Formats: sequence, structure tokens, C-alpha cells
Amino acid sequence: MSTHWLITDIWGQHATLDPFIQRLSAVASDWNVLDPYSGQRFAFENESQAYQYFLHRCSKATYQQKVRTLLEQAEAPLTLLACSAGANALWPLLDSPLAAKIKKAVLVYGTAIPQTPLTPQCETALLMCRDDEGVISQQRSLEQYGPVLLSDAPHGFLNARAPGYNAEAAAQAETWILDQLR
Repeated sequence: MSTHWLITDIWGQHATLDPFIQRLSAVASDWNVLDPYSGQRFAFENESQAYQYFLHRCSKATYQQKVRTLLEQAEAPLTLLACSAGANALWPLLDSPLAAKIKKAVLVYGTAIPQTPLTPQCETALLMCRDDEGVISQQRSLEQYGPVLLSDAPHGFLNARAPGYNAEAAAQAETWILDQLR
């Protein structure tokens, strides 16, 4: 089993994600992808369609169970990069015995993070969007978890398919993410 995993957002796997996955090879060559749709690729027309399909096809609870299963089956410590819905699914598991199977977790704009305080039991780094609910009011709490990058870009800014995509902010954030994963 790979020791490096990208846990995707509601968009799942898509052609515009492929170049990012290739750039992750600067950190390690063994990246695998866990997505809500078991590897089936979709080209959603917009964020609303992706979100509705996520709720219908997978659901938040089911996605968290997929992440839990990944951790339960892990034999070696994992390095995890989790984005949006993936970050939300992973977050509560960082304060569980399963966290012992995680070498490091980098979570990208998980909106549940500021609303669900916990104590991660593994090395953790957070990339958050200032405009996401609770991020500014919980900034000090978030900083206790480990390195935090607060972006002025809107939620989804790393994903070329998302309406908040911002190429400049994405490039800067990607550099920070890769540094955190090293």
C-alpha cells in the first residue's frame, strides 16, 4: 500500500487534477488517490452539480468511512493531503487511535475544522481560507495544531474546476503544501 495519499474534494478525480498529482511526485513517487467515487472520473458542469452528486452518490458519512478504512488498512505510517470534503472527513479521525497510523496530515480548506475543535494526535498542517466561516474567529486555536497558512483567496481556489479558482494563489499555496509534505 502506498504511504502517500491525496484525499480529494467533492470533484473527485478529473483531468485538471492530474497535473497537480504529477507535481506531488516532487515529494514522493508513490501517491495514490482516494476520492468519493472510487476512481470513477466525472466532469461536473459546476460546483452545485458536484456537491449534489457527492451528497447523493457518497455522502459525508460514507466518505469519512472510506478515509477510516484507508487508515485501518494502513501498514506503514501515511502522509496525507486532504482537500475540502476530504479534509472534513479526515479531521475527526486525527483525534482517534487511527492517528497513530499517520506520519503527517496536511488539510486544505476543511470548513468543519474551525467548528470542531480537537487535538490532533499526529503532525498536522492547515491551509485555510480567511473567508470560510469561523476561520478568523478561531485563528489562534487553529495555530495550535501546527503550521497554518491563511489565504485571502476564496474557498476552492486550488481547483481549476471550482468557481473560486485563483491561479496565482494556487501556485503560492502549492509551494507551501509541498514544503509541508516534505
